[in-house]
Amino acid sequence: MKTMTCKELGGKCDQKLSAESWDEMVKAMTKHVVDRHPDVANEMEEMHKQDPHKWSKETKPKWDAAPEL
Repeated sequence: MKTMTCKELGGKCDQKLSAESWDEMVKAMTKHVVDRHPDVANEMEEMHKQDPHKWSKETKPKWDAAPEL
């Protein structure tokens, strides 16, 4: 299990999100930004349209470096 903040994942708050895998973290982050930060969700959607792998390329190394809890 790893825990990262919304901000560490590209969002804008300090809410902690936890997941067992990168795929689970992506789902948790997506739900969080849609529910709490619709403006960030819109930005991420636009980024995804331009380059579907950009967010992952920038963020997954942070996940990989995060300590296991």
